Amino acid sequence: MKFNIQPTYENMLQARSRVRAVLILSLPVLLICAGLISGLWPQNVFADEPAAGNPRRTPIVDVFERTHDAVVNISSTQLVKVRRSPFDLFFDDSWDRGFDQPRYKKLSSVGSGFVIHPSGYIITNAHVVNRASDVKIIFDDERQYDAEIVAADHEHDLALLKINSPSPLPTIHLGRSDDLLIGETVIAIGNPLGFQHSLTTGVISATQRDLQFTDPNNGKEVTYAGLIQTDAPINPGNSGGPLLNILGELIGINTAIRGDAQNIGFAIPVQTLRDFLPVMLRSEIKNRLLLGFSINAEREVVEVWDDSPAAQAGIVVGDRLTRLNQITLSSDAEFYFELLRYKPGQTLTLDLQHEQQERSVQIKLLDRPRPDGGQLAWSKLGLRLEPLPDELAKTLRIHSASALLIKEVEKNSPAERIGIVAGDVLTLLGGFYVSNLDEVGQILESINSGEKLSIAILRIEGNILYRDGANITAR
Repeated sequence: MKFNIQPTYENMLQARSRVRAVLILSLPVLLICAGLISGLWPQNVFADEPAAGNPRRTPIVDVFERTHDAVVNISSTQLVKVRRSPFDLFFDDSWDRGFDQPRYKKLSSVGSGFVIHPSGYIITNAHVVNRASDVKIIFDDERQYDAEIVAADHEHDLALLKINSPSPLPTIHLGRSDDLLIGETVIAIGNPLGFQHSLTTGVISATQRDLQFTDPNNGKEVTYAGLIQTDAPINPGNSGGPLLNILGELIGINTAIRGDAQNIGFAIPVQTLRDFLPVMLRSEIKNRLLLGFSINAEREVVEVWDDSPAAQAGIVVGDRLTRLNQITLSSDAEFYFELLRYKPGQTLTLDLQHEQQERSVQIKLLDRPRPDGGQLAWSKLGLRLEPLPDELAKTLRIHSASALLIKEVEKNSPAERIGIVAGDVLTLLGGFYVSNLDEVGQILESINSGEKLSIAILRIEGNILYRDGANITAR
């Protein structure tokens, strides 16, 4: 007997009706199950990109991504002459050079810095590059540049460096430090312990902190005033790096000057940098420009010298600079950087605002007379200076065009009273590295009798190379 399993048309209609009824009755159950499953399963588990409004992207993340390309590592090297002994035969390759050849010990230090102008100007701490024989700047993409130390203000622990880059560099925007809020979030970027581009965060704990400590290099007591105190850790490698607010603006320069400071950081207020940047740049002095006015952080004219080109052009106190030769000025620092591009005889067009009124003036830059650096060094300090001989430069492992030889020291002069002797090598004067008598003259022309300025020398005694710094009082 065989079963007839071929469905009839009526059977097919009845089966389809039963399936439709089951699906309709099951639909609410299926929807409920789908909702439960979607609630338990992680959202966007296979998403390639974060969803808009991702809570992981905090303001701190944004600040780091916008600014870290302008933060650099600074590697400085100091070569110090050391004594040799017969034991060197067993521990290095001294035997093939002879004991009469000098042996140098290389001392390296690592710090941080940041680009302040696209043309290659970099800010760091003075102690990061103190007594350095060469300085290298390393970017996040591993580009390296040799840096020139333009100026060092040891009193405020600031240094200005310059590198030559083939293309404009990313920069950090200068903010303010006169409106800081206790408790506001701050961000420090640097390379603590040599780890590149590390970030720490914290809050401002206090402002106007005065800090006294002993300088390990010379044992002298040093006081830094008006510092920002934070609870963001500032390790030695962070020194010279930026302290930023939540908007990514520079509010301070980190300084690791207390080895015993646990969970406490200090930073130099950005206003200190603003105040001393024109001095470190020396735009008018370096290019021998006679302009005749000065501005504050808001680019307002605060002083105009009588009979100067600025006075003759009609610039008055209270004018606010907006543009220089069609270039919009965003800060007072940008004005001084732009001045470095001009020479005597050229004309500047300045756009100004004063009490809601706008006007333009033209100033022809005059040539500032060059002072006699040799005569000023003798009359004010008691130093007779000469270019550094190539042979001595080779012995010191420095460039002959980066220092001056002290040929003679006048008896009972300011130089003799602080222990300088003939044969010493002058490297730094008044916070600036000097390489010729013109630069010495530029520094000393504005120094008055009784005024103190920093001075640094190199000295060879026996087989030891000494580097020392002190203050000298002009007569």
